[in-house]
Amino acid sequence: MRAQIATHGKWMGLMLAVLLCANSAPAGEKKVLTRDEVAKKDTWATEDIFPNAEAWEAEFKRLEGEIGKVAKLKGTLKDGPDALLKAFTLRDDTEAHLDKLMVYASLLADQDTSVGANQELDQRASSLGTKYGEATSWIEPELTAIPREEIDKWMGENEKLAVYEHAIDNLFRQRKHILSPREEELMAMTGQVRRTPYNAYNLLTNADLQFPKIKDENGNSTELSDSAFYLFMRSSDRRVRKEAYEGIVGTYQGVRNTAAALLNGVVQSHLLSVKARNYDSCLAAALDGGNIPVEVYDNLVKTVNDNLGLLHRYQQIRKDALHLTDGVHAYDLFAPFVSEADLDYPYGDAVDMIIDALHPLGDEYLTAMRKGFDSRWVDVYPTKNKRSGAYSSGTFLTQPFILMNYHGTYDSVSTLAHEMGHSMHSYFSRGTQPYAYSNYDIFCAEVASTCNEIILQHYVLEHTTDPKKKLYLLCEFLEGIRGTVFRQTMFSEFEQRVHEMAEADQALTADSLSAEYGKIMKKYYGPAYAHDDLVDSYWIRIPHFYYNFYVYKYATSYCAASNIARRIMAGEPGAVDAYMSFLKGGSSRYPIEMLKMARVDMTTPEPINDAMKQFEGLLDQAEELIREVNATAAK
Repeated sequence: MRAQIATHGKWMGLMLAVLLCANSAPAGEKKVLTRDEVAKKDTWATEDIFPNAEAWEAEFKRLEGEIGKVAKLKGTLKDGPDALLKAFTLRDDTEAHLDKLMVYASLLADQDTSVGANQELDQRASSLGTKYGEATSWIEPELTAIPREEIDKWMGENEKLAVYEHAIDNLFRQRKHILSPREEELMAMTGQVRRTPYNAYNLLTNADLQFPKIKDENGNSTELSDSAFYLFMRSSDRRVRKEAYEGIVGTYQGVRNTAAALLNGVVQSHLLSVKARNYDSCLAAALDGGNIPVEVYDNLVKTVNDNLGLLHRYQQIRKDALHLTDGVHAYDLFAPFVSEADLDYPYGDAVDMIIDALHPLGDEYLTAMRKGFDSRWVDVYPTKNKRSGAYSSGTFLTQPFILMNYHGTYDSVSTLAHEMGHSMHSYFSRGTQPYAYSNYDIFCAEVASTCNEIILQHYVLEHTTDPKKKLYLLCEFLEGIRGTVFRQTMFSEFEQRVHEMAEADQALTADSLSAEYGKIMKKYYGPAYAHDDLVDSYWIRIPHFYYNFYVYKYATSYCAASNIARRIMAGEPGAVDAYMSFLKGGSSRYPIEMLKMARVDMTTPEPINDAMKQFEGLLDQAEELIREVNATAAK
């Protein structure tokens, strides 16, 4: 029942391949679009949240008063079922409107990070969220001081109160980690301070860093940007890949000491919670909110490590396919085996293709998704000072919102399908569940998004007959598993190691963090991989290290999604209905149980092993297609 006042979808959004959208400019340069150069239909409809800043200000002032009303209920929960229901109802309504306030501010802040007025709104909303946390910090300790049998009796007397049964179960499960009212108030007061490292990192990487220019494949001077990273990493010109990697990662390396201090700051905030709430470790504390056994995390890392030979084999295939005599460098990891020069997907075509591909999910899903595309859920193109990456945001009182940086490659199409999966999950859970359960647990967050990606990939492969194009797309599928299962598990190992170092009072410096990152890169990518010293600083690029053990969920979610998608595409009786029940379930059950509704059991290694078998089968297909393409080229 801990308040979910953060922008729920925003922090869930997968920062996948988001690419540079460029147009012609004088002197042969390519430039990033400004926001006024993008058609309104391709921007998100923030005016549907608040028509203007004045309306936002009025709601801000109203909520200040509502927060005070919640605080005045302190000491009343023991007065009976009506008093408890009154507190829950006022809290939920206030929190839902606060979410709405925060979403609007965060969307404006992200669409142009250079606009100070929007950054101010975002900071004020965050500050109000901290005040709300302080004003409600008494609820949990006061509620858990009431005998559980008494609360059960009240829920039996009032069905409206009985709605909160699962939330109350979850709260009492964590009872030993709940502090006294004053201690909870003090912890809430630290909220703004503890968000500072992430806020500073966000502004440093999205607004302050200045990247150099390089020459593209055609000799044109091109602005590097973080959102363009994957575009350049997928270039068929190795010089372009190398110069872009060195330009972007080298720029991050230039702030390595600042980045280490910021990451240390967020890790120390996690340690504060661990020590205050008496958890065994940062990992245990991070998993406890969703009632995820630590064994689920350990099982993922062990099973993936047991299968690293498959990733090593993939890198050897890459080395041979791309004729990399000196080995696979970090800037080669994303390069397709064949060029996609003739694979271009205008945004409108991408939308149509996604709708066609996801037909197996049924009419209810497709109808809602068409509504999303038609209602300006998506902010489509990269623009000057727009936040890099991609995410799905929104809240209980708004439509979903999707930040994209769409470029027209297949990777952009896949990212769009992915983020729409997040938004559809949010749409169905918020439309079905009461506010208390409307946000799904982050352990389940990447399942719907990844399921969309996998079904789309199969659709595109089935509709492609040209061997070169099919090899390119097959490489995309392999990259999906490498990037989402292997790479995110690798990030998870690094994150766990960083927290273990802090727990052992070891200093988190630029040197120590870089040494650990370099070590784990070499382990994962094997003998065909050629390590460069600059790679050691790549950890600075990853914002997810500020999210408190989030990245492992990409890997577990991919394995779950792969299992679900396979059964849906095979037409398994009841598979779609089971999946829709999962999408509509929100957080009304514990996340492990929610996935069981979709017929997936993540307490076992089977879903992970299934994904490994799928990866191995794709490697076999890739080797066969490479031989076919090479034989055709030799004729």
